[in-house]
Amino acid sequence: MANSLIEDVDGNVYIDLNAGISTANFGYNNPEIWNRAQEIMEEYGVLGIFPSNDYNLPLMIDTSKKLLSTIPNGSQYRVHYACDGTEANEAAIKTAVSYTGRSCVTSFMGSFFGRTVGSLSCMAQKSQDADTFRSLRSNNIYFAEGANCPNCMFCEHPEDCNGYCIEKFLKDRVLTYQVSPEEVAAFIMEPYTTGGLMNPAPVEFLKSAREICDDNGIVLIFDEVQSGMGRSGKMWVHEHHQVMPDIFTSAKSLGGGVSPLSAAFIKDEIMENVPAYHGSTYGGAPISLAGNMSALEYIDKYRLLERVKKLGEVIEKRFSEWTEYMNVWQCRGWGLLKAIDFRDGKDKPMAEYKTQIQNELFKQGIITMSGGQGRYLSILRLIPSFTIPDDQLDTALDIFEGVIKKKTPELICVLKKEII
Repeated sequence: MANSLIEDVDGNVYIDLNAGISTANFGYNNPEIWNRAQEIMEEYGVLGIFPSNDYNLPLMIDTSKKLLSTIPNGSQYRVHYACDGTEANEAAIKTAVSYTGRSCVTSFMGSFFGRTVGSLSCMAQKSQDADTFRSLRSNNIYFAEGANCPNCMFCEHPEDCNGYCIEKFLKDRVLTYQVSPEEVAAFIMEPYTTGGLMNPAPVEFLKSAREICDDNGIVLIFDEVQSGMGRSGKMWVHEHHQVMPDIFTSAKSLGGGVSPLSAAFIKDEIMENVPAYHGSTYGGAPISLAGNMSALEYIDKYRLLERVKKLGEVIEKRFSEWTEYMNVWQCRGWGLLKAIDFRDGKDKPMAEYKTQIQNELFKQGIITMSGGQGRYLSILRLIPSFTIPDDQLDTALDIFEGVIKKKTPELICVLKKEII
């Protein structure tokens, strides 16, 4: 592996537009980040793994300060470290329940939160989510309609939004008929739904959720596991909306590709009133913290947020040409969180056709990831690394367009090994 290229056992090389589901924001095997992480560990005198939950290491304190400096009003938060996105969400949910003394959670359909029991209980993307380990899932989760603009049951077009998803579904159906607001500990949602839609929530949706939480003492949790760490063009998605959550989570590339790292960023006043019974054995290990610190330096050094916006504009320009092709219903997304939705009309998703496109892309040396929600499993995601070379992105988009046009492009089907 090198940057955005993956080589298989037969020597074929593929351009990866998936970036390990956003775990490789800085490319595979980034030598600069890895070498700098080693230097940082040596500077702080801690190598590899250390019982960091038992001691506040100077490296942890300095990493936390640097991370919090990237967040608007970051001084209002504290950091809990873990290893995986679902662990961070478990910490967020448990913290909200402990802090409020309430036992119920309202989740928003379409989001992906993880595969441990608490996170899985809050998830509703497709029926398989509910079928999985049904006997272990919590009965105290109530589901509201998410910011489901491409599939909205209330409005034909997102620009026609009249707030029914909040006013008629959340307030009337969920918080009136199913559970009272006084019983709800938290709202949990993705402010930018990733695997389910690849679509940002409208600012009015998030502001309404924030207002309901404020009026009823409910903790607002944002999952930015995939969408955070610069992928939307800003460091954190909620910066776009200027809606501050009480807790938000991050993971994926948080450890810089050096070692797994996740975090729950929790408001000060909440942490002051929560018993310290939650933990993670390897959360905040020095190797992970050094990876994060190195990655943050790398983002600043190479102005990667600007590059994310630039590459996003390149993809958008190509997308604008593809909507004229048969079965390309919609192209959408911010930064390097992009999706192509294959449908024959709003209510006619083409999941099988999408799979055919994906399989053909793979044969021609391009790795993508599918997505969607419910019966709308009709999208392909484009989430390349921030460091993908311009010529590789152009080649990948040329091949992608050729496949959509249903003709073999005048490009080699599988990239030669010499491209590394």
